Amino acid sequence: MTERHSYNSSYKGWRAFTILWIALAFVFGGVSALAQSGAGAIQGTVTDPTGAVVPGAVVHVVNTATGAANDTKSNGVGFYSVPGLFAGHYTVTFTATGMKQFQTSVQLQVAQTAVIAAKLPLGDVSEKVTVEADTQQLATYENGTIGNDLDNKRINQLPMNQRNIMSLVGMSTPGLEAGGTRANGLMTSGISYVQDGTPIDNRDYGGPSTQTDPDAIQEVRVETSASNAMYATPATAVITTKSGTNSLHGSLFETARNNGLAGPAKSRANPANYAAPRLIRNEFGGSVGGPIFIPKIYNGKDKSFFFFAYERLSLISGTYANAYVPTQAERNGDFSGLVNGNGILDQLYDSQTTAPSANCNGTGVANAYCRAPFANNQIPTNRLSPLAKSLYAITPLPTNSSNPLLNYNIAFPAANNQTAPTISTRLDHVFNESNNMYVRYTYLNSNAISPYGSVGPTSSGEPATIAGAGMPANASNLIDTLLHQSSAAIGFTHIFSPTFVS
Repeated sequence: MTERHSYNSSYKGWRAFTILWIALAFVFGGVSALAQSGAGAIQGTVTDPTGAVVPGAVVHVVNTATGAANDTKSNGVGFYSVPGLFAGHYTVTFTATGMKQFQTSVQLQVAQTAVIAAKLPLGDVSEKVTVEADTQQLATYENGTIGNDLDNKRINQLPMNQRNIMSLVGMSTPGLEAGGTRANGLMTSGISYVQDGTPIDNRDYGGPSTQTDPDAIQEVRVETSASNAMYATPATAVITTKSGTNSLHGSLFETARNNGLAGPAKSRANPANYAAPRLIRNEFGGSVGGPIFIPKIYNGKDKSFFFFAYERLSLISGTYANAYVPTQAERNGDFSGLVNGNGILDQLYDSQTTAPSANCNGTGVANAYCRAPFANNQIPTNRLSPLAKSLYAITPLPTNSSNPLLNYNIAFPAANNQTAPTISTRLDHVFNESNNMYVRYTYLNSNAISPYGSVGPTSSGEPATIAGAGMPANASNLIDTLLHQSSAAIGFTHIFSPTFVS
């Protein structure tokens, strides 16, 4: 039999590029790089009662929630390492010939390298020594990084404004300011956010570009000083989303705030007859996670897991805004009251009288074009444009007698409505003890309606004041702001050996 092989040059180039890419991934994709995805490791040294190292000891690591197992052996100097482990509770069992079996457990945090030094007692391998207390490693032994961890229990228990995980990170982490957008005195370049290995930085305003449902977050680790060189900024927040487990778990939540419960407070500057603007604010949603199970087709216990979370913000609020609008006299063409702060009339000129002049309105400017001023600064009503009349017809009248050239002359209720549903989903699959993968997708679809010139609703859901927005509001216009944000991550880990990972 004769085999015939045919290759074209483009295929050769593609194959060479692929081999080079894979080789670079092996060289640079070490154990420490896994931390960018939130994965950590369990490592240590196995010794006997005399302190001598035990080579060839079998190390069996099991995630108690998913049942996923990883096996390795200690090397010639008794060292072992199990990389690619996400935050969770693990049971670690050590077995060696002529030694009693040793078992302990550890609560692994996000991107953490937990060190477990096992001292195996002499005895029959059928005997077992179990350490009942969980290991909670609070110190960092492998580097000098200073950081803060927010595990899922703390996220659920600590008060959180607007279910915004970044506000909680900013308040609970020393060195972070401005809601987590500034670190150690540096502006937006001082901190970056990584979720499941994917950068989610908002380079315009700082902080993360997507806000993940707190119910979908397993843990957040913020490194604020002496951070690892694999991160691009002095401080880094590593976010790990939840994955499903062998048990089906779910949650539901509903938060409500309105005028009857806890609406906007009345200021001492408000008049006695002041009525608080309308406020109806709802946040609701739920989450569910577990093994992927299709009756009579597939059972994903110990192998395949899903997690899905949905939350929605619905805000209907009124805003008492300040703005400038034409006076009734100005709508009729009378601008005789258009006087600035120095008492000088802002003179209007008739464009239909443009003509060359030897001495333009007594200014002494020769050979110039000049226009005649409107008498008494009044435009004849028959000269008002139809467009101006249409705009005046839909623009509210002033609510006070202030000069719009100097002060706001209208306070009006304006709509300030927002809906923002967010979905987060993650799939995990364990092929075997050396191969696993995950896929995560987060999507936000926000629609906000606010007055022109407004900054929209504040982060706490309070109605915004247009007066401080830096630009005058228009009492007849609204802005509809649509915001679509997506974030996705996919990761595949293959463990060749405790020190060789891709």
